[in-house]
Amino acid sequence: MRIRTHTNPLSCIKRFQKLDPIKLFAKFENKLDLEIGFGQSNFIFKYSYENSRRFVVGVELRRKAVAIMQQRLKTIKLLDNVYLVQGNGFFCLQDMFDDNSIDRVFIFHPDPWIKKHHQKRRLVNFKFLDVLSKKLKQGGRVYITTDIEFLWRDILRVFTLNNSFIQVEEINFWQKYYEGRWDEICKNKKRKIFFATFCLRN
Repeated sequence: MRIRTHTNPLSCIKRFQKLDPIKLFAKFENKLDLEIGFGQSNFIFKYSYENSRRFVVGVELRRKAVAIMQQRLKTIKLLDNVYLVQGNGFFCLQDMFDDNSIDRVFIFHPDPWIKKHHQKRRLVNFKFLDVLSKKLKQGGRVYITTDIEFLWRDILRVFTLNNSFIQVEEINFWQKYYEGRWDEICKNKKRKIFFATFCLRN
């Protein structure tokens, strides 16, 4: 499957309706997780299958990827705890979720937007973290990874300058659940993967 690598998030102005917690995920013990940029969905399907009591929302900017994964989801009838949407990850976070409602957010290999005049398109920035800190429950966690070192330095800088988050160790998650297409590519090409878990301070 071939999906275009970069799509400008600023070109997507679609907004989202708020999730109905009673209708969608009350039966999942009010455990709510979000993956921003699920791509080819290696992670979200495996994670959802192994965590059937959690409700997992996935948002992806690329229409083709969403259409393919929604069709794939129809063939996996056991996964009734996955909800996929297309659009801008920041708007999804801002619009769909109540404050203090999300347990975990996953951001794996976000687009690096290398050129200086494109860096405003990066997902992880100060505005994003301000909204994220409101939507996460106290003690909620953010799992993030990239193989681009300069992007990793920028991500660490943004999190470090935001006093709402603290970096924590959670090796079990990365060893047990983390799996994605870019992970396989990096291993094959012997590229270093940078990863961390951040926790919202109580």
